[in-house]
Amino acid sequence: SQEASAAHARGAVVVPLMRTGGASNGGFNFPTDALEKPRFVMGKYWSLLAQTDAPVEESAAAVVTIVQMSVGTKKYDTVRETPAEAADRLRLSLGDGSTIVCILCGENVKENDECFVSMAKKLGEAISSEVRFVIAGVPGVRKAFAEKCGDGSKVWNLLP
Repeated sequence: SQEASAAHARGAVVVPLMRTGGASNGGFNFPTDALEKPRFVMGKYWSLLAQTDAPVEESAAAVVTIVQMSVGTKKYDTVRETPAEAADRLRLSLGDGSTIVCILCGENVKENDECFVSMAKKLGEAISSEVRFVIAGVPGVRKAFAEKCGDGSKVWNLLP
């Protein structure tokens, strides 16, 4: 389809309702790249576009959710996302050039732990601005890491 190809070439989000067949299922020169799930879309929504046995209402709701996510009016369903989807969501939020380093802190680590504090400070000084830290663990430890790792702008807290 010329219209879908032109829109996709301009960077538009194309939402193919593949279950209907025809162009939106890859026929009529539909851009094959547009059939691939965008990074910001959770797999369960994308698969509903192709499942011919799924209830029509669920496929229609998936289209609405995908469009809302693409224009930023819908928040991610973080409760049901896979770890890979969470990583994609973070990369999208942080920017394509970012490298994500995950810091996991067990309950035995305390916010005033000398090694932990030194590590956070050294990472903040040594690591480039393209690196972001995602930290999970005890709330006081997360706060201490953010305070010691540069100005804190490179740190994202991963909350349960």
